[in-house]
Amino acid sequence: MIALKKMRLPRTTLAYKTADYQGFTGFIQFEDVTNFGQEHYNNNTGTGKTTYAVIADPALTQVNQVFVEAYGVKVGRQKIVLDNARFVGDVGWRQNDQTFDAISYVNKVLIPSTTINLAYVNKVNNIVGKIIPVSAPMLNVRYSKVMGDFGVNASAFYYGVEYDTAPATSFKDIGVKADGSFQDFLYDVSFAKQSSYADGTTAAVPNANYKDIQLGYKIGDFTIKAQQEVLEAGFKTPLATLHAFNGWADKFLNTPAKGLEDTNIKFLAKYAGCNFVLAAHSFKTDTDSIALGTEIDASVAKNINKNLSLLLKVAQYQADSDAAKAGVGTNDVNKMWLQAMYKF
Repeated sequence: MIALKKMRLPRTTLAYKTADYQGFTGFIQFEDVTNFGQEHYNNNTGTGKTTYAVIADPALTQVNQVFVEAYGVKVGRQKIVLDNARFVGDVGWRQNDQTFDAISYVNKVLIPSTTINLAYVNKVNNIVGKIIPVSAPMLNVRYSKVMGDFGVNASAFYYGVEYDTAPATSFKDIGVKADGSFQDFLYDVSFAKQSSYADGTTAAVPNANYKDIQLGYKIGDFTIKAQQEVLEAGFKTPLATLHAFNGWADKFLNTPAKGLEDTNIKFLAKYAGCNFVLAAHSFKTDTDSIALGTEIDASVAKNINKNLSLLLKVAQYQADSDAAKAGVGTNDVNKMWLQAMYKF
């Protein structure tokens, strides 16, 4: 892969929230993403420069969020993040958030220890500034409880996404998720079924399953986790915070035609006021078990003070020569980020 010739674009946000008036509040957030120097990179908007690796941060200025909220109901352009953002998220890593034009409702008191999330989305505002019209009902019910040494979070969810401009690709996800801890042991297990929805066709959206199991152990400020995540052929998660999954090199934002199996181990540590992450991935297809490649990810983050934080992050993906058999490119990808964030 040709090396990047681009610093990550500076992002500025300005937000205002009104005072409460008889239970009602309003919120507006402006966002500006500006080029720092010449635009020698592929911003994934179809403007060319495809010889460069993708950095999906186009320059733009927009209203990122604007909504009215009262009694758990929120109406307007907003972020929606459900569970670990594997199916619905705000893509917070990118400079431009993914937001939704929606009406949503959150209730944390109707059922003890349970949070009910309801939403109906009619537009997706994605990270490259494209507006995607949809009709998307969403339901997520999450139960959380700590009982002595045992803690559990259990979710059941339903997400239906009907595309106005590409109805054949409309899909729905039905699934469950459980995560928590027992003393120093950690667990995280998910399962979901995907199928066509509304005018979706099985040719465009075949029936497919998602499976994820993670086990971990914590020793003081050190944590180790092992994971195997499987997306069967045809399974897709276009509304997810994709960068957080299947390696930071973003090689597998789209599921390969033969599916994807990601087996990885992660080490997390806190030392001298820094947060360290080291991860090693091995990728292969779910169908036929074709080797795709391996990846090493590492990061170190530090809060300098209450306003300033720094992050250094690297990803090194090495493709397997057999990846071409699965229709996956055989180019290696190396990425590095240096980020400074200041809040006031």
